[in-house]
Amino acid sequence: MPTNNVALWYIYHVKNCIHTKPHPKNKFVVITCIGESAMGFLINSRINDFILNRPHLSACQAAIDAKDHSCLTHNSYIDCRDIFPFSDDDLNDRKSVISPIAKRRIIQAVYLCTVLEKKYKNIILGNEKDILDSIINSK
Repeated sequence: MPTNNVALWYIYHVKNCIHTKPHPKNKFVVITCIGESAMGFLINSRINDFILNRPHLSACQAAIDAKDHSCLTHNSYIDCRDIFPFSDDDLNDRKSVISPIAKRRIIQAVYLCTVLEKKYKNIILGNEKDILDSIINSK
């Protein structure tokens, strides 16, 4: 079980992240739910062509602006298709809280994403009902 030091909606710098392919590398992640372990999405510097050419996958991407997050050197994207577990040891380098705009974009991407495991989709959206209701009612 994660310690109280792990916080939701924060960016962490994970060294040698095992969830990157083909090899582990340093990665920024955003923690979006905590259960048996802290769970989060990877932050990428760009969206690859495979995803861009598939609207149902590109809907799962949330833009994050560097100007609102001091740890980022350029605008990036949070990939909400897959959520990954992280240990306390992975999450010892907390960087910055997610901006309200980025959080709303993540919630919207999770809501629109058809490939994210339903269990985690329900947890994330259930914990952010006010934002979700605002997104749904603005359509």
